[in-house]
Amino acid sequence: MTATLTKWHEEYGRHEIFAGGKEVGLPATEHTLVLRAEDVNHGLQHDLDEKGIAKTAREEKKRQRDEKLKQAAEDARMAKLYREHVLGEKPVEGLVQIDMPINGAAHAKKEEEVREEVGSFGD
Repeated sequence: MTATLTKWHEEYGRHEIFAGGKEVGLPATEHTLVLRAEDVNHGLQHDLDEKGIAKTAREEKKRQRDEKLKQAAEDARMAKLYREHVLGEKPVEGLVQIDMPINGAAHAKKEEEVREEVGSFGD
C-alpha cells in the first residue's frame, strides 16, 4: 500500500522547499481553511448544461464542429432539392458526388506561373 501525502506528512513531516538554490523557510504549515459539509456534498453543477453553455474550450470546439457538420448536411440537402425541383435534374443511380474543387489549388498556381514580370521605374 502506498502512503498518501497526508499520512507521509504526519509521519515524516514536510520536506524542505528550495527556490533558486536557497532554502525557503515556512513559518507554519497549519491552515484555517474550513470546508462546509453542505458545499462539499452539493453535487455537480448542472445549470450550464440546462442552458446549453459549454463548460470547457474542448466542448465549445466540439459544438462548433458539430454545428458546421449539421449546416453542411443541410446545405447539401437543400442543393439536392434545388437541383431536383428548380433545375429539373433527376438523381442518377450509382452516381458518386465528390464535394471538393477539382484542381482548384493547382489552377491558382498555374495562373501565378503564367504572369509575366513587369518592369518598373520607367524600364
